[in-house]
Amino acid sequence: MAEKVLNIQDLSIWYKTYRGMSKVVDHIDMFVNKGEKVGLVGESGCGKTTTMKTILRVIDKDIIHVPNGTVEFNGKNVLKMNKDELLELRRKGASMISQSPMSALNPVFTIGEQLFDIIKFSGQYPKATKAEMIEVAKQAITSVMLSDPDRIMDSYPHQLSGGMRQRICIASSLVTPRDLLIADEPCTALDVTIQDQIHRMLRELVEEKGRSLIMITHSLGVARELVDRIYIMYGGNIVESCRTQDLFDNPSHPYTVGLMECVPRLSGGGLSAGIYGYVPDYVNPPEGCRFCPRCKDAKEICKKKRPPKVEISPEHFVSCFKYAGASASQSEEEGGAEKHE
Repeated sequence: MAEKVLNIQDLSIWYKTYRGMSKVVDHIDMFVNKGEKVGLVGESGCGKTTTMKTILRVIDKDIIHVPNGTVEFNGKNVLKMNKDELLELRRKGASMISQSPMSALNPVFTIGEQLFDIIKFSGQYPKATKAEMIEVAKQAITSVMLSDPDRIMDSYPHQLSGGMRQRICIASSLVTPRDLLIADEPCTALDVTIQDQIHRMLRELVEEKGRSLIMITHSLGVARELVDRIYIMYGGNIVESCRTQDLFDNPSHPYTVGLMECVPRLSGGGLSAGIYGYVPDYVNPPEGCRFCPRCKDAKEICKKKRPPKVEISPEHFVSCFKYAGASASQSEEEGGAEKHE
């Protein structure tokens, strides 16, 4: 059995809003093994970033409510950690590359000061001198394909371009060793050549140093090239999970099939049809399957009950009544009989 760095079980996350509780993440399960690259794919607003921020407990408890579930990092429940344990987790256990560099970087400190503080307070260089820590910071800047590290160390975030700030966010996450790296759309502001270099660097980091990676992305192409396993997320639910190649060989959930059909093809063949409809209202989500209002294969039972997670092949799980077999048919017949009576 592979050693799990992260294990999420039955996790729900609600936001407190003026309209009531917004049930953004709904009873999800996922795990990441040591040295494994995992992709979390889904459209904007489906709960990907919220889930990852909950791992680090960086969302104010006055904003969110976690009604159920566990988040275990190296065997310890993150949701029950005290302040000192959380600091240890953030300094040595896991780091997150933000997709918004201007909010991740402090505007009143230079890049050098911010990287130096990360190195100093991580506790991983207890005997290093100030000069040695500065050198570690410069090496991190160079590793993300930025030249002239001395000038960048003396610069404030607003003095750098958007792409440079994004690379500094990546450097700040890589500057000290961590067990888990969470990359939240890390290459959004970068051109395709730099994207490829960053993706290669992340892949090598995992493979050579035994770290684990969660890549949050909208792009199935990026996930296909970079990760070992993929979780497909829709409306706060994990609807499909499997090995990466299995997903592309046999996409099974109607939402996954829809995502595949949205990908433009260079060989032609007309415009992609897209997926009909809109994401659910999280304050008043559908009673049954959250994808039901947009699903062309939806049945009556899909409107009433949450679909079960079915293993359709080894390590390939789909949450859909389409694969539930006899249990779904029986439930639908019972529902029809009750309606007839």
